[in-house]
Amino acid sequence: MNHRGLLHHLVLRVSDLPRAAPFFDAILGALGYELTLAEPGYQDWKRWELGTPHRIVLVQARTPSAPATPLPTAPGLHHLAFAAVGREDVDRFHAEVLVPLAARGLCTIEDPPCDCPDYEEGYYATFFRDHDGLRYEFAWTPAYGAEQARRGRPAPAE
Repeated sequence: MNHRGLLHHLVLRVSDLPRAAPFFDAILGALGYELTLAEPGYQDWKRWELGTPHRIVLVQARTPSAPATPLPTAPGLHHLAFAAVGREDVDRFHAEVLVPLAARGLCTIEDPPCDCPDYEEGYYATFFRDHDGLRYEFAWTPAYGAEQARRGRPAPAE
């Protein structure tokens, strides 16, 4: 498999890493990431089974407060989306990960699992924010599996 051009790593600066840690422990742990290094002000999460470097790094911001949540139309990172393996996976992630986090005040659920036909047919996702207001998505896109099959590659396992 050629990994050239795929995302190597993503670094997220958070306003309060100790406060953010339970959110990321739950989210990244549920998505198969392993916390490989945790030091004051730094966490390194990796996926090992993909045969390519794939990391999310969390770093304590050096400024005392986070900027205001940007407008959806402003320049900058709009959101970070993670891939689900099916509609049931989105539902399960919402119920088992997001709802308990929201109940503890560790995330805000913007949209429970819902169809998003404006994006593409069959698109199904849930949207949520961390304590700094960064937006995330957990999405299932059945068109991806169909395109993989069309190209003669195995579709992702559900």
